[in-house]
Amino acid sequence: MEAAATELHDRADAIGPPAPRGDDDIMARLRRSTAVVHERVEASLGLADPDIPDARYRALMISFYRVHAVLEPRLDTLFGEFDDPLLDWPGRRKLGRLTSDLGTLGVTPAELPELPSTAVPAVSDVACGFGALYVTEGATLGGQLIARNLSTRANLAAASTYFTPYGDQVGRRWRDLRQVMRRWVGTDRARADAVVAAAIGTFLAFEAALS
Repeated sequence: MEAAATELHDRADAIGPPAPRGDDDIMARLRRSTAVVHERVEASLGLADPDIPDARYRALMISFYRVHAVLEPRLDTLFGEFDDPLLDWPGRRKLGRLTSDLGTLGVTPAELPELPSTAVPAVSDVACGFGALYVTEGATLGGQLIARNLSTRANLAAASTYFTPYGDQVGRRWRDLRQVMRRWVGTDRARADAVVAAAIGTFLAFEAALS
């Protein structure tokens, strides 16, 4: 699963205009700095198993909901008027799809507000927002593989729209985010450090929600 997701990252990176690849490139730093916790979270999911039990899948989707329910209102505040159309924050929200998928799994809208939220790092500035988006948007690449694994499970396939939010535009959407992030960070080391710290914190929030 991890190797396949990395392959998708590489394939998406390879398409589009040339981008810096030195040690100071924000995308290279993010991948390197988050590798350990990213791999740990991936391993804990078990979504590579096409025979994942229904109850386990439902619990995972509830965990994803718990994180997004806290995170997305904060990102609304940060990116509501962000001046770069490539970011398209409203189009990157996932909470509605999670709500729909959970409904398919038998979790009614009336139950969702009662689900406990998890500890998500404070997303107080744009750098923190980009760190969080690196995690949530990067997950859409691996999500293609997860949806494929679930495609033979009619009951779960119908509850997997969270993993395929962009259809055949997933690669373009990932490239757009990379471009915006690279442009915003530039060579500013303090911005880069803050983005990396927020990405690690977001991975840890997902790990905590899954435990």
